[in-house]
Amino acid sequence: MGVLDKLGVRKVINACGTLTVLGSNRVSSRVLEAMREVADSFIDMNELLVKSGEYIAKLLNVPGALVTSGAGAGLVLAVAAAITEGDVDKMSRLPFTDGLRNEIIIQYPHTVGNPYVYLINIPGGRVRIVGSPSGVNENDIKNALNKNTAAVLHFQYEPQEGEVPLSKVIDIAHEFNTPVIVDAAAELPPLLNLTRFIKMGADLVVFSGGKDIGAPGDTGLILANNLRLLEACRLMSPFSYINVNGQSRVFIGRVMKISKEDIVALVAALEEYVKVNHEERLSVMNKMADEVISELTAVLPGIRIEKRLNHPGERIRPVTVPKVEIKLPRRYTELYIKLLREGDPPIYACECEGNLCINMHTLSQDEVPIVINRLKEVISRYPPVTNQ
Repeated sequence: MGVLDKLGVRKVINACGTLTVLGSNRVSSRVLEAMREVADSFIDMNELLVKSGEYIAKLLNVPGALVTSGAGAGLVLAVAAAITEGDVDKMSRLPFTDGLRNEIIIQYPHTVGNPYVYLINIPGGRVRIVGSPSGVNENDIKNALNKNTAAVLHFQYEPQEGEVPLSKVIDIAHEFNTPVIVDAAAELPPLLNLTRFIKMGADLVVFSGGKDIGAPGDTGLILANNLRLLEACRLMSPFSYINVNGQSRVFIGRVMKISKEDIVALVAALEEYVKVNHEERLSVMNKMADEVISELTAVLPGIRIEKRLNHPGERIRPVTVPKVEIKLPRRYTELYIKLLREGDPPIYACECEGNLCINMHTLSQDEVPIVINRLKEVISRYPPVTNQ
């Protein structure tokens, strides 16, 4: 009996994407091998953290890198670094930042429907929103920059209507000697995004390791141009002990512990990721989407079924991965999602603007016929009525 059977937990077919709540992504045998290699060893974790970052930086040809326990942890550390700049006394105060430069500037469009803005508050950041529902202009950002500004945070949803693009944000912020942090957690593929924002000049860029990169879900990565801020992130990492007023102190990153197995897993996953033919991967996904559309069109006459690539500003990332969108009245979308989850095996589909979406990102080719047949089954039981 397997461990999931013992726990009474069923495996699911994931037709939603690399969501944390569904286990992020699959982990390859090479990544598992790297984890097993270190599992029965003891290691100086600070050395492993430093050396893994140096190795990743060289692999990606970027100035600096740091492995974290997820993109959320990376974002918290990045904000904390911008506030403290590696000053031990300031690090010891977090999250109590009164009197420190603690304002984090965010454009209004990036806050709409974005739960991750909350993470700024964890290390004591104070959110300063610029712009309005009608949009943001360059002067909004310039006028917000002041002696209390710690950083500008850019959530990479662009091009998004009404926002100032990242390239302009970097120019403006750097004119005022203010660092720019980019949250690019789920911006892969395409592969070029892994280094694009660093090449544009961003100070710190945060990625999830457990999404398209294919490391365990509790891994993440900070890439850096600003090595001073990256070192501040490391100083607040889980393995940092610094003497403060005669007492050994830990810092805000202590609760973001990452194992030796996770660190080497991310290294191994990145080694694989940069070698993969991503065009071929997307071609396979598109063929899978075409198969779903062809099969379902026959049983849903009069219903629009089409391939969907997200609008760049949408929150479901990445934009390059194809999905099949079945345009249904919302009540049928909700019903079909519910019935798919109640079946055996459970199939998790997602909703896109009220319609039913099947995401190819996390489906295997063997799972596609299962999804098609189950959809045909629920549709035959509850055929959609569109004229009510």
